[in-house]
Amino acid sequence: MGRLALPVLLTNLLQSLVGVIDVFMIGRLGPLEIAASGMSNVVRILVLIMVLSVAAGAMSLVAQAKGARDPERMSFVARQAISSGFLLSLVLIGLGFVIARPLMLFANSGGDPAAVDLGVAYLQIIFLGLPFLVLNVVFDRLMQGAGDTITPLFLTGTLNLLNIAFNYIFMFGVGPIPAYGLSGAAMGTVLSRAIGVVVAFIIVYSGRNVIKVGRGSYWPDIQLFKDILGIGLPSGIQGVFRNGSRLLVLSLVTSTEVGTLGAAAMGIGLQLESLAFMPVLGINVAATSLVGRALGAWQVDEAKRRGNVAIVLAVSLMFVLILPMIIFAPQIIRLFDPSANETLLSAGTTYLRIATPSLMFTAVAMTVNGALRGAGDTTPGMYSTLLTRGVLSVFLSWLFAFPFGWGSVGVWVALLIGYFFDGLFLWVRWRMPHAWLKIALQKTELYRQHLAQLPDQVQQTYLQDVRSPLMAQPTAFEDVQPDRVVYQMADGDIAVTFDKLNGSYALQS
Repeated sequence: MGRLALPVLLTNLLQSLVGVIDVFMIGRLGPLEIAASGMSNVVRILVLIMVLSVAAGAMSLVAQAKGARDPERMSFVARQAISSGFLLSLVLIGLGFVIARPLMLFANSGGDPAAVDLGVAYLQIIFLGLPFLVLNVVFDRLMQGAGDTITPLFLTGTLNLLNIAFNYIFMFGVGPIPAYGLSGAAMGTVLSRAIGVVVAFIIVYSGRNVIKVGRGSYWPDIQLFKDILGIGLPSGIQGVFRNGSRLLVLSLVTSTEVGTLGAAAMGIGLQLESLAFMPVLGINVAATSLVGRALGAWQVDEAKRRGNVAIVLAVSLMFVLILPMIIFAPQIIRLFDPSANETLLSAGTTYLRIATPSLMFTAVAMTVNGALRGAGDTTPGMYSTLLTRGVLSVFLSWLFAFPFGWGSVGVWVALLIGYFFDGLFLWVRWRMPHAWLKIALQKTELYRQHLAQLPDQVQQTYLQDVRSPLMAQPTAFEDVQPDRVVYQMADGDIAVTFDKLNGSYALQS
């Protein structure tokens, strides 16, 4: 688990670091540019959520193909993920050019119009480079899903160094290259990601990576596109609800007795939480890969065990990370606010001591989300986020803060309750394996070509008595053919034929 999770953690840290350095360099341009980049990032987050939809689906399917020891399926999933990511980027380019200015005007709320112009110019370059940004994420998730988290780590580290160097060159001008200001930051990002895509293609076509893209067409396969989006789209919608609910809660807390300083307190808390989330996010990715690979070989008990270990590890790690935040809450707030404003200090301290413990439940939700994604079951996470964060937390924030008169403390309590039920909802789903195992099975060629026509009881007997024990052999391979299934074993093949009229099957050695 740690072998997979630690490189993902480091990859996320590198991504965060380059964002911090970007802000630092943009700060050298002036406050207007900082404002423009801050507003532009809101739009970028929405785009990233859609990108992750394709990436999440591809990651789940390639993990299952890896577990099934099916290199042709892995190659097929990889090609289709690249195709779907590229097509999605084309759609987002058109959409981005339409919504960029309206969203910037909404975010600016009557501020300096020059900031809008700067932000739109920045976004237009980003949108033009979306194919490179999208495919970078897709390649990373494909490799991570197949169990290779080291290559994305080194690739991300190298690209981030290039990103920083290109940003400096294009923002401030070097030699014959003029200074493009804020637009230069977008140019640097796009150029570094374009190089990343070229390098990633070289890697997957080299035959030396776990992802090997062999011969085959990139022409869209409708069924696999449906599978990728069927898994990934709920994750994308979940992200929209999660970020949207934060904005609503933020607007409520600024209407309490702490005013704008409540947003500052919550902002500090969210920054600290993002750091605590990183190790758990690594476990989330590892859980997707490990559970998906176990189910690819239909080792159900192993899939459950891996998911349970991931949950325990995530909760234990989160406890260690948040304990200092709770104990040293006032001192931490003072680090962020050297002026020691009493209102901010009070609101920030209560936030860390009331809302931050909810991260224990969030760790459960995040890890279960990753484990369920390995089975292709992402809809429960979407519903949970909608109901617990999008509805319950927001409603209770209003109820506790105003009718109950608890003010900002009521908002923090509401967040705690919402996150608790988010974790509880997904934990209950994880403890219902028949539901997510069925979803994992229905996405296989075995089910679509043969098992779908058999009675449920016969299906379960086949899975328990034939598929699971045969695929437990380290070198076994399941070859699904139109008229039968052949299990290629070290000591000889075993064929299974299906009588769909009588609802039975027979083994032939």
